[in-house]
Amino acid sequence: MDSGKKSFLWLVTIFVAPILLGTLLFFNLERLGFEKGSVNYGILVQPAQPTKLEDLKQDNDLAVEEEVLTKKWTMLYIENSESAVCDDFCLARLSNIKRIRLLMNEQMRRVRTVLVSNNEVAKSISSKDNPDLVMTEVTPNSNFLKQFPEQQLKPIYLIDPFGNLMMYYPQPEPDLKKMIKDIRRLLKYSHLG
Repeated sequence: MDSGKKSFLWLVTIFVAPILLGTLLFFNLERLGFEKGSVNYGILVQPAQPTKLEDLKQDNDLAVEEEVLTKKWTMLYIENSESAVCDDFCLARLSNIKRIRLLMNEQMRRVRTVLVSNNEVAKSISSKDNPDLVMTEVTPNSNFLKQFPEQQLKPIYLIDPFGNLMMYYPQPEPDLKKMIKDIRRLLKYSHLG
């Protein structure tokens, strides 16, 4: 074989071998004992679940309009306790979603914060301290609540502009920087909301 053919074969091997090896590894990671990693901090709901506004009410027992969970990215917190006030954990969650929204800077108009609770908890929350918080009410055995996983952990849920539950953060003390990174990535690649 002449040196031109050898050089060509080496050149093809150098460029094709990494692509071939990478493809084989990608499709066989689980067989080799590796787990496919995820870049998101929150737990992804696969497939995204459409939310229905059943039993959800706003001020004066008015039915909630569809826009409460659509047209913007929504961070939703459910306080489903029998308590008559928003306890320290509840206040911390509300503070987190408020802070995350504010830290989105110019993108904050694309993000909405929503609280779902009983009537007494909603009354105990200062609208002065939470001017952008949409407060909704629900009964404890509502069909609306059945749509959301792991409620016992009191997660923060993320709903897309179509009204689909797509991610949630069940961590007791979530890392706000990682949550913001998730939401910024979603806003960057989605021009909705």
